[in-house]
Amino acid sequence: MTMILNGLHRTMLWLCAALAITIIAALSVQITSRYVFNAPVHMTDNIAEISLIWMTFLGAAVVYREGGHIGLDLMANRVSAPVQKILRIVLHGLVIAVLAYVLTQVRQLQPLMSRLEFGTIPNGPLTSKFMLVLLPFGLGAGTTILFALEAIWSELRGGKAEASA
Repeated sequence: MTMILNGLHRTMLWLCAALAITIIAALSVQITSRYVFNAPVHMTDNIAEISLIWMTFLGAAVVYREGGHIGLDLMANRVSAPVQKILRIVLHGLVIAVLAYVLTQVRQLQPLMSRLEFGTIPNGPLTSKFMLVLLPFGLGAGTTILFALEAIWSELRGGKAEASA
């Protein structure tokens, strides 16, 4: 199972890198075409916006597995190792609970999504609100839940979950 999650982590990491390159390229083309050639290329800002949305949600899962989110260890450093382990398990469990709850409430977002506008992005099958927000959020939250379950399993087995990129 760890090999599968390592592969998923590595794939998401490469996808986030590709999305970052896409953002840089799209904005570079926009700046060059607008200020050098005085002929702006349309849709480059939309490509950057869509890439940023996907990179945000997928990147959050990658960073979660790597333990790179901001944390406060003021209390954890003052307790014994077994209590620290319990705290880590409880925190991963809370992450799972919150994301699972939010995922169950996604249907409630549909009325709000109908009012959401994405600048000049034309509405189509690849630019629907589902593809722009709900799908990347669902994939990011789902993989974060998988990574949290892996971390709990690793804590219970006595090891530490390591992300190998």
